[in-house]
Amino acid sequence: MLKARKKNNHRGIVTLETALVLSLILLPLTFGVIEYGWLFLKSQQITNAARNGARVAIRYGSTTAIVESSIEYLMASAGMAKIKCGYSVTYPLGNVGSVAVGQPLTVRVEVLCAKVDAMNLPYVPKPTKLGASVTMSQEGP
Repeated sequence: MLKARKKNNHRGIVTLETALVLSLILLPLTFGVIEYGWLFLKSQQITNAARNGARVAIRYGSTTAIVESSIEYLMASAGMAKIKCGYSVTYPLGNVGSVAVGQPLTVRVEVLCAKVDAMNLPYVPKPTKLGASVTMSQEGP
């Protein structure tokens, strides 16, 4: 009868140790999932801004200023304003107007990952930059 009591006491200790260890393991895992989810969201928002910029850029008579303002609008609405994040927009020949009708035009938007990081966790490996590149054919009049 004495042995049965000791065995039951050990079960409670094992259960307590398991609860403590699992909480220490699952806490960083949960924060890592949240961090990666946030980065995937920001990556999609950057892709949408680049896609919208390319749609604006391929229209006839479009200028670099118009394209950058459309990208700035979407980036700012996603919480990544140029002042805060310092993203960059690149074009094939320096500006939008230099691409001939029917030729491909590429708009690339890049943001440093540290600027859009949700929690800045040191143990979660992250890329240095988040970016998107969209190519469409230039439209004519």
